[in-house]
Order: sequence, then structure tokens, then C-alpha cells
Amino acid sequence: MLVPSGQLSPLQHHLLQELDLCDLPAPERAPESYLARDLDADEIRDALPTLLWSGLVERRGGDQGSLALTPLGVAALRTAECDELAARLSAVASFADTISTGAAPRSAGLALRRLAEGTWTLEQAKSYIRTGETDAGRS
Repeated sequence: MLVPSGQLSPLQHHLLQELDLCDLPAPERAPESYLARDLDADEIRDALPTLLWSGLVERRGGDQGSLALTPLGVAALRTAECDELAARLSAVASFADTISTGAAPRSAGLALRRLAEGTWTLEQAKSYIRTGETDAGRS
């Protein structure tokens, strides 16, 4: 089995998350299944050879059967999720250093919560503490 190196693309990550919930019909057979999951069936068809070759996904029942997540796909998905959570935790720790310099408790609490949820980036949280707005202009 090939061990995937590098990170999953957003499309690959999203598809693996959906396949973690259940098998999906082949994109050629039921494109509406992908549309309902906010996935583009054409993009999935384009990405599928790489996913099959790398062993992250398998076809069951032939070309018109279904797509399923392999054990390697599960491992790649969990690794990506762990990496995302580790990055978020690192951002929270860095932000804690920033707010320890005396930010207002209410704005610091909101920014910390949004950062921990993954709604804001570290830069947005710091901007909110400084200006009351994020770089995107939302508060």
C-alpha cells in the first residue's frame, strides 16, 4: 500500500470526510449525491484516479458501483484532522500570549472562542483585540 505524503487538498479532504460517513455511488451514476454534499461530481471524477492510485479510496462493484474509504484513506483523514487541530491549538497558545498583555476580557474571550472553533485565524483574533474588528471587517 502506498503511504500518502503531503497534505490532502480541500476537495480530497471533503470527499474523504463524506466517505467516512458512508459509501457514495460512482459520480457518473449519481452526480446529485455529490451536489447534495456540496461536491462537484466533475471535480470528483478528475480527482478520482489519484485517489484510487494512492489507495485512499476504492471502487466497489466496478466502475458504476460505489466509492468507499479504505483503511489508508481513514488514516490520511485522521492525520489531516490531527494536523488541523494541532495548528489550531498552536494558534490558541500563541494568542494566549498576546492577550496576556492586558486585552479587555470580553473581547479577548470572544476572540479566543472564535479562534478555538476555527472560525477565525490567529491574525483575525489579534486584529479584533487591537481594533475591535477582524481583517475581514466583521466583529
